[in-house]
Amino acid sequence: MSALVARWLALPPNLRGILWVALSGLLFAALNVFTLIPAQHLNPYVMAFLRYLFGALILVPVIFRLGLYRSLHTNRLGLHISRGAIHTVGMMLWFVALPLTTLAEITALGFTGPIFVTIGAALFLAEDVRLRRWIAVIVGFAGAMIIIRPGFGDIHLGVICILVSTPIFSASNLISKALARTDSANTIVIWQNIVIVICAAPVAIWFWQTPSGVDLLWFVAAGLAGTLGHVCQQRGYQLADITLLQPIGFLSLIWNTLLGYFLFFQQPDVWTFVGAAVIFASALYISHREAVRRARIKSTSTPPAP
Repeated sequence: MSALVARWLALPPNLRGILWVALSGLLFAALNVFTLIPAQHLNPYVMAFLRYLFGALILVPVIFRLGLYRSLHTNRLGLHISRGAIHTVGMMLWFVALPLTTLAEITALGFTGPIFVTIGAALFLAEDVRLRRWIAVIVGFAGAMIIIRPGFGDIHLGVICILVSTPIFSASNLISKALARTDSANTIVIWQNIVIVICAAPVAIWFWQTPSGVDLLWFVAAGLAGTLGHVCQQRGYQLADITLLQPIGFLSLIWNTLLGYFLFFQQPDVWTFVGAAVIFASALYISHREAVRRARIKSTSTPPAP
């Protein structure tokens, strides 16, 4: 075992980060499957609460192993609370969309995240976004339109919820990337689960439906897959630049499409894949330009060597 750990640690940090994020994509695809089954009959807000409640319970052994102080200690509690509250809203919208949309559509529309990040940076952070990035944003939205094809198909509630939740999740991911600079992956995920359970509980109680024993087993599996997925994702964020990790997200479209097809007989049309490719190309370019911008800022802010 120690030899395997040594080999793993000998790998370049960027490669380890990519592998962690690739594993998180598989776990999140499994999460989609485990939650889609009870989503056919349970209220989405109850589902959102139960998914993170069981995720929090699965983290209890980790908290005991690390100790309460080490697990929860942070100097950025406000940022953890803000992220958890933001993520709660996006997660509830996502659970509303889950039974209404194919897994492939959910994944493909989720690739619009970097597009919304660029718009938010321009509107709220006064960031100087140049013409090439705005063109990439327009191309990305064109990809989303290819998937939903307004005028040719129904823009149903599921699609709207995914499009609204995507920028919310993007904001949450940006905050988690900032937190990864100072806090461990375990601390970030533990606080995420605690805050989301607290935020989601009142809504779940209002819309409460008592789940069956089988439903609870699915939520145990979902809590395990989701929690491990977030831990893997955070470890990847700590090891590699988010620009390198962006292309790995495209693998999730493959996993979710295959699982949706073989387990739930979901048959996404060819336009879903065409639109996803356009969105992904746009998101990849935006991430590349962001990396270039950060490198320039870093080079101009670094004092010359003596």
